[in-house]
Amino acid sequence: MDAPEYDKKLIRHTSIIDNSAEYPYKYRLLNPFITHVYYSAFKLFLSEKASLILSYFIQNLLVYGLLMLAVFKLFGIWFDETGSVVGMLMFAILIPLSLTGYDTLGDITTAALMAFGFWCINKGRIFMLFPIVFIGAFNEMQIILLILFYFAGSKQNIADKKAWLNVIGLIAVFAIAYAVIYAIRGGQAGKDDFVWFFTKDASFNLTHKNWIVLWFLMIAPFLYFVFKELKLKPEFLRRNLLFTLPVFYFGAFFFMGRLREIDKALTIFLILIPLSLFTLIPSHIKKS
Repeated sequence: MDAPEYDKKLIRHTSIIDNSAEYPYKYRLLNPFITHVYYSAFKLFLSEKASLILSYFIQNLLVYGLLMLAVFKLFGIWFDETGSVVGMLMFAILIPLSLTGYDTLGDITTAALMAFGFWCINKGRIFMLFPIVFIGAFNEMQIILLILFYFAGSKQNIADKKAWLNVIGLIAVFAIAYAVIYAIRGGQAGKDDFVWFFTKDASFNLTHKNWIVLWFLMIAPFLYFVFKELKLKPEFLRRNLLFTLPVFYFGAFFFMGRLREIDKALTIFLILIPLSLFTLIPSHIKKS
């Protein structure tokens, strides 16, 4: 997918590496800097173009592979191997429909980290959320929503002092990571965010309404199966469907992203697909 957009890819990659990219791309460091390691090595014996294309091909394989593995493991919490494969394939089918640009690695990485984070939450391995949030902050700001998915996923968290301490600790980890990014890359935290969100993304969504059709086509087919016997489905999925998704993916996302780029909201389907599968393939639900 990178070869046809080589010129744009080279400009984006180079501008991030030399810190001349515009906000928010100058702070999305994870994939460009990992890929730059391959790129620098390949340039020793390949052309610049071949080196960049090969480097991003390798990084795409790693990131998309990580996403599929994380999705399979997540669905494996509730479904047997067959059910998990069905869910993973449903998710995989949605990916090409959601991709709207040439620079997708960051969004796919976010989805993978979210899936792995959801697995950790449901397995009770909350300590693993701390490195996920720290690493994810170097990819995209959206990783902070993992903290909200954790807290909203259980009603007991409201009265649980340990859960509150975890939330405070996770916010601190995110803040430290972002402080490091701002210290290294420059900029004024908060000011650039506000200007970008309200003068770029919100106005874009108001003037380009084709995203409505895309969201309807991708989300509407799940809704009946999601809400059928919803009360009987896992609390984590149910509560985040009713609280986190509407507020942050159907509300705040209007101001914090271009809605036609639904690949930025792939996390939605980590909730919708398993909820649907409880209705669609009940014979593959794990007995335990």
